[in-house]
Amino acid sequence: MTLGDSRVKASLLALSTAVGVTALGTVSWVKAVQAETPYERDQREQLETYQQQHALSPQVLQAQRWQQEWRQQHPNEPMPTLGALEKLHRQEILQNMNQDFAKMRQERQAQLQREYLLSKQHQQQILASQHVTWTPQQWKEWDRQYDLAQQQKAQDYLNAVREAGQMSRTEMAQEEQDRIRRSGN
Repeated sequence: MTLGDSRVKASLLALSTAVGVTALGTVSWVKAVQAETPYERDQREQLETYQQQHALSPQVLQAQRWQQEWRQQHPNEPMPTLGALEKLHRQEILQNMNQDFAKMRQERQAQLQREYLLSKQHQQQILASQHVTWTPQQWKEWDRQYDLAQQQKAQDYLNAVREAGQMSRTEMAQEEQDRIRRSGN
């Protein structure tokens, strides 16, 4: 066997491999196209149209992404339940929750800052209309009073929520007692 023969064999082997891979890809593509019946295509198109017209929640989109990833990574295997997919993606869920909480907290802090600046601006306008100028110590006291008022507002909100919960529990207990009395008669 000569050096030229081995080069020819290597070239033929590479060419036949390339043709085989191309043919395999073509066959796979043809099978993928043939796998969808007209009914399935119609159903898929209707679903896509609906999804374009009605925005899906981030949770639904996330679940769909997980299912698509499963199908790609585990072909011909049964789809696990959503609970099993959630367990597989627990870290992603926790990361998203932390990011959402941080975003909400940041937005709330910005809102509180805007409210503070608006209140301070309002106080400045009142003082300007009265031709009064406050000292830094007076502004410091105003800030302290503002903070106390905000804390009281938050405490009032918590008390109202607590009272509403207690009223709801009392009402549910009363309804339960009424139901027991009616069923006993």
